[in-house]
Amino acid sequence: MRVVFRGQVFEAELTELAQRRKLDFFVANDEQELLAALPAADALWITPTYYSAAIPQAVKGNRGSLKWIGLTSAGYDVLLRAGVPPAVTMTYAIHVHGPAVAEHAVALLLALLRQLPRAFAAQTQGVWDAPAMIRTLRSLEDLTVAIVGFGAIGGGLATRLRPLAKRIIGVSRSGNPDARADAMFPSARLQEALAQSDAVVLAVTYNDETRHMIDAAALAAMPANSLLVNVSRGPVVDGTALHAALVAGKLAGAALDVTDPEPLPAADPLWKAPGVIITPHIATFGSIATGQRLADQYDRNLERFARGEALEGEIVLPPLL
Repeated sequence: MRVVFRGQVFEAELTELAQRRKLDFFVANDEQELLAALPAADALWITPTYYSAAIPQAVKGNRGSLKWIGLTSAGYDVLLRAGVPPAVTMTYAIHVHGPAVAEHAVALLLALLRQLPRAFAAQTQGVWDAPAMIRTLRSLEDLTVAIVGFGAIGGGLATRLRPLAKRIIGVSRSGNPDARADAMFPSARLQEALAQSDAVVLAVTYNDETRHMIDAAALAAMPANSLLVNVSRGPVVDGTALHAALVAGKLAGAALDVTDPEPLPAADPLWKAPGVIITPHIATFGSIATGQRLADQYDRNLERFARGEALEGEIVLPPLL
């Protein structure tokens, strides 16, 4: 079996898997090498950063033996932009990235509540800012946290927040009860959930339905002095509306691991908006265990692929026309 790989990370883990499985494993260093190798490949494993419209177009022109494209990410919104080739199974890394992303979300939320950016700024000036900071400190044990998107990442986040937060609200498409939340709301009642929350963490899948889910109306529904954390995808939030809410003092702060666009341009006003923390889409990285979970999923999918069975994390989207 010939596999082409193009990625920023996880090359070591997938190379080890390929050697153990005795795969014909080719690492493409650029798009030109990738496209040239596709016709002879049975599978393409790829970081979404490198997935472009050129890939489905090339497959449409000459699919060769290609039957499987596996994204190494927790999201697959890149496919909505670049397209899906016909007659090829698409997968993503389901249940792989949740722990690291949930951990990052907790870190961002605590950084906002415990005023860490303010402390760092005072430290660079050699200023002991205790009297001013004490007035603005907050604690999770007093707060209700809403988690919008209650899948692998959102559910894992709820588990981590359970010992810390006063109350946890979950928002999912169905709103079905979940033991990890004190209350669940369907997405149709999003604003009702937001209105009850001191902090909102976005872990929802990005698609046409969730684009600008957090718009001016949603931000207006949030209580004064509330917080927003986004570890989902940048376009889930209307950046213009978020900036306006922060400048107006409607929100106490926001922490963004994702932005729209990415990278966020240096001139974008969100960089300097009051109470904002921005990390450069790094939530999923830094965990050795993540790479092992990814390799384990691909290992199981190799078995399923060989038997002609459905693969873990299959994505069902309309093919490129």
